[in-house]
Amino acid sequence: MSEVSWVRTVYLYLFALVGLTITVIGATMLVNLALKTWIFTEADRSNYIDRPPTPLMIEKDSDFIRALKECGDDCELTTTQKQQIDQWFEDYSWWQENVKNNQNNWQTRQRQSQASTAISMIIVGIPLYLYHWTTIKRDRKKKIKKTEDA
Repeated sequence: MSEVSWVRTVYLYLFALVGLTITVIGATMLVNLALKTWIFTEADRSNYIDRPPTPLMIEKDSDFIRALKECGDDCELTTTQKQQIDQWFEDYSWWQENVKNNQNNWQTRQRQSQASTAISMIIVGIPLYLYHWTTIKRDRKKKIKKTEDA
């Protein structure tokens, strides 16, 4: 066996193994995702329940800011402070629409991210494995044919 032949064989088997490994990991991630989505629906609930209670702090702040705004001129607020209060309410409204009311979107985003990763691994792993494995099979057939002809 020549030096080049030995290196080529090791290379082909190594990359066939890498492709198969990537495919298995990606498929495992998809099965895990499917199990968490449809069978073990509470499995990743701790990922979004244990978050700090940001909404409670903002709700308390909104009551205080609302009282300041109602106080208006009686509290001797400057024009800048009144603008800051108005800006705070705009930001608070945006927060209510985009964050508070869409907390379940976090789980959807996580699942889509995991699915994207798993599918990309499978898309990369299958061709890598198939190319190298078919090359190995073709080389083995050539080698067997050579030994039979000799």
